[in-house]
Amino acid sequence: MASNEALSFAFLESHPADAARVLERLAPASAAALLKSAPLRLATPVLRHMFPLAGARCLEQLEDSETNGLLHGVGAQAGVALLRQFGAERRAQLLAQLPTALTIAYELLLGYPEGTVGAWMDPHALALPADMTGGESIERVRRADDAPVADPFVIDHNQRLIGYVELADLLRANTKTPLTRIVRPSPHRLPAQSMIAGLSEHPGWRVSSILPVVDRGDRLVGAITHAALQRALSIETVAPLDRKSEDALVDVASAYWFGVSSVIQALVSLLPVERRDRKS
Repeated sequence: MASNEALSFAFLESHPADAARVLERLAPASAAALLKSAPLRLATPVLRHMFPLAGARCLEQLEDSETNGLLHGVGAQAGVALLRQFGAERRAQLLAQLPTALTIAYELLLGYPEGTVGAWMDPHALALPADMTGGESIERVRRADDAPVADPFVIDHNQRLIGYVELADLLRANTKTPLTRIVRPSPHRLPAQSMIAGLSEHPGWRVSSILPVVDRGDRLVGAITHAALQRALSIETVAPLDRKSEDALVDVASAYWFGVSSVIQALVSLLPVERRDRKS
């Protein structure tokens, strides 16, 4: 059993997207049992790659503490896509048990309709006030562990987007230099209310893999990466319960997994009932 489990966990770690395709084809209870047994560092990338409806069906099989741990680990974008699959009452119940900062981020994203840029943006985009100095900005960047790795945006006191500052410019600048001296304009910005359909050809992707997202009045509310956009488009256009075009990929992934750890259903059935230590 230990060998089978180790091989399965190795597959989760090395091929999270392929593992997600396989789990989507299992009964929700079986898929949930495997996610429950795996350390969070392995389970969350797989859940992040699953289609939201299939992922939510897995979460329905788990205790609230286990569901909240996974929602915390998958990040705001994937987490909101999962939460949208729950009814309003259940969604509110789960949100009430999450850390305050994460709850605020989720509620912000849930306020935007499905299929819009706002629903898929990252609300943790790093933004620096325009009246900061170079030295203060460097310290803020160093403390921003949860922000995307990208050049920080610059905003005014009303949170309006002014532009962005390149990290290289920050490092070269004198610590007393105001950001207004080194800020660069952001000509490509996406309205939060705009639909994601058709945005693959947006000219902004030719110069950057992450674009700022603004609300009314050019107020910066987040950022969206090209990878997140592509995932959003795939979910919008592919029905999770009828994906005939993915059958070949699923078959390959299934064959691989079944080859290294026997039949997945048999593996899941051997998992102990008690909860495992989820520390990585």
